[in-house]
Amino acid sequence: MKLRIIISLCFLVVFAVLGLEFCKSGDDTATADKRNSFTGNMSCRNCHVAEHEQWITSHHYKAMQPANDSTVLGDFDNAILSADGVVSKFFKANGKYFLNTEGPDGKLHDFEVKYVFGFTPLQQYLVEFPGGRMQATRASWDTKQKKWFHQNAGQKIPAGDWLHWTGNAQNWNTMCATCHSTNVNKGYNNETDTYQTTFNDVNVSCESCHGPRKNHIEYIENDNYKNG
Repeated sequence: MKLRIIISLCFLVVFAVLGLEFCKSGDDTATADKRNSFTGNMSCRNCHVAEHEQWITSHHYKAMQPANDSTVLGDFDNAILSADGVVSKFFKANGKYFLNTEGPDGKLHDFEVKYVFGFTPLQQYLVEFPGGRMQATRASWDTKQKKWFHQNAGQKIPAGDWLHWTGNAQNWNTMCATCHSTNVNKGYNNETDTYQTTFNDVNVSCESCHGPRKNHIEYIENDNYKNG
């Protein structure tokens, strides 16, 4: 009986020591992560020129971009889409891109396109709303057939519905940003139901996969490394 008690106590001591070491290692890792940080894709270009040139032609680079004449693929020359009980019009004004479509109140409004979202086989568009929200349009551009179409075609989705393009299902901050941009901080305030979402690179950059590179760059630039 005494032997069993002694063995049990030994196990408890061993697990306690291992637990302390594990927690200590975790704390050290957390501290190291805090010292590291994201530096942006241009800091990678300095050493990896060829890879950077390949990246800017990739779908990762085009995952999300500001809306302009180089990035918008859809027909905004007064094109019209009539689908699922909604008539949407796409047009340009003062060098900016707009769509007139059903808003959160069920009425037609003009909405400015802030960003393009995706590249192929379809491209959606992001519209900015109060409270730091950005919403992905239901009306999407088919880059292969060169035409507008509705996501969830055939379904009449009323304003106020969770699936409506102005609802939470199509909210960029929560549903989309993490995969399409780099180092996203959602910045949601539960008390005010608002967002202050930030990102380091607007698209999927090198650090999306490789992680923050500040420590890596400092190591490469260190004299000890250079001198071998």
